[in-house]
Amino acid sequence: MLALPFSIVPSILWLLFFVHQDKHREKMKDVVKVFFWGIIIALPVVLVEVGFQEYVFAPFAALIFSELAYSFIGISFVEEFAKYLVVRFRAMPYKFFDEPQDAMVYMIASALGFSAIENFVYALNFAGSASEVLQISIFRGVSATFLHVVASGTLGYFLALALETPKERRKFFWVGLALATLLHGVYNNFLMDLGHKILNTQDTGGLFGALTIATLLIISGIIIIIGINKLTRIRFSTQSNTTTQNYEQK
Repeated sequence: MLALPFSIVPSILWLLFFVHQDKHREKMKDVVKVFFWGIIIALPVVLVEVGFQEYVFAPFAALIFSELAYSFIGISFVEEFAKYLVVRFRAMPYKFFDEPQDAMVYMIASALGFSAIENFVYALNFAGSASEVLQISIFRGVSATFLHVVASGTLGYFLALALETPKERRKFFWVGLALATLLHGVYNNFLMDLGHKILNTQDTGGLFGALTIATLLIISGIIIIIGINKLTRIRFSTQSNTTTQNYEQK
């Protein structure tokens, strides 16, 4: 019973924090809508990930880089693209999506919704007691949850650039998606091992892991905040407004 509130609270706290970084603050009902769509998209994402694992990567399981490729493509890429689809269809077509920084704000909202349900499932599977639920929730609240923010926030920044410069829209979008996938994949493959050491307190590697994760996340968080603040100083140009209007619906 404790898994659900403990898993969702970190995402809500991060959501409130980043919404308040936006100087032209969005209506909470719009942000919450995208947040819940981030939760909903998690189910089809699981099905796609299982499909990739069973039918695409399983035949190559004996190859040395098969597991690594699945982690980057079958998990990281799929999840980042899914969170983008939430924004593409549940934010961009609407009139409230009217400023460059909205791309970052709503990508982060989508990411936090996705992370909330991911943390809930993780706690159900790996926590055997209330104290373990709390421990996992705290750790993932400041690591995995924030990783989703950093990766999707990065994509959101490049999405804003893509909308602002329609002639280079594809380039900026794919660069952003590639960077988001890379960040996500690096966390999944390298930092998660450090995280397990922290949770299990196996050795002094746990302390090193904690310091590494904390340093990387602090630096990444500062970059995300700078990105939001930078985008708040510009408005969509007439040309980019035409681009966003192509998505609009009433």
